[in-house]
Amino acid sequence: ENLYRILVRRSNVTDLEVNTLVWKCLGYRFQPETEEWTAAEVFPKWKERYPTPPDLIGMQRIYSKDVDRNVLKDNQQLVRSIPADNKQSLKAHLKPLGFTGYKVSELTPNLTRRAQCSNWLLYYREELFGLSVDELRERRRLKEAEEKAALASGGEQKWSPPVKEVF
Repeated sequence: ENLYRILVRRSNVTDLEVNTLVWKCLGYRFQPETEEWTAAEVFPKWKERYPTPPDLIGMQRIYSKDVDRNVLKDNQQLVRSIPADNKQSLKAHLKPLGFTGYKVSELTPNLTRRAQCSNWLLYYREELFGLSVDELRERRRLKEAEEKAALASGGEQKWSPPVKEVF
């Protein structure tokens, strides 16, 4: 699978290709005539914060604080938009392809960010792909109503960490 290739150390998938794939899933579109990215189809809250697509990987590979600060914050924002139920998807989905995770000694900022982008892409594929913003909002409303009803009927409140929505 292509997501697995993003995670492999000696992959031929470039940082630009990973960024581009995430940008397209977020709704950015490249206009060949002007050679610019537009945000016409981007999730509203994401578009408000990022009118142009952010570098989510750190393509310069310069990790000093002054150079890398914005890339790190942009990547963290992407990760925050993944609900807790979808945060640990990589191993479950990619284990059949041979992905076993990383050892701490192998991790680099670039590999970590690639994994985070891959995890967001899995979330997008499983939960967001093919749905309009209105359909996503309705889905969220129904889920909240279901949780409220379960709580009202004497069920325990399920704790979940706060999630920053992208739509």
